[in-house]
Amino acid sequence: MFDALIALCAVVATFTFCRYFSAKTRRVENDIKAVVERKLATSDYRIQLSQLKEENAVMRNILLDLVENETCSPVVRSGSQADLARFKRTKIQRYREILAESVHVLQQSAYERTLDPGAKALSVKSDKL
Repeated sequence: MFDALIALCAVVATFTFCRYFSAKTRRVENDIKAVVERKLATSDYRIQLSQLKEENAVMRNILLDLVENETCSPVVRSGSQADLARFKRTKIQRYREILAESVHVLQQSAYERTLDPGAKALSVKSDKL
């Protein structure tokens, strides 16, 4: 009976130590993750990555507008020449608006990159990869 009690105490002590050290390990891992996230939050690469994601989203929306302009327009088959000419004019006008918007976005992003010297360093590094 005494041997069973000692074995039970050893098992309980083993589980207690294992839980203590695993909790301590998790706490240290969480502290390390917090430090890394804090360092990355202020990193230039993180800021540039968020700017690139925003620019990609804008260009994606412009491309979607372009596709909508081509596909969602009703096809006028049996209409007067005036309706057909008006339809073509509005389609061409929308196409020009989309192109002007894309040119503006590209010029704006190029201008921001020339102002930010860190952005050049990022682009040079990505070209070497």
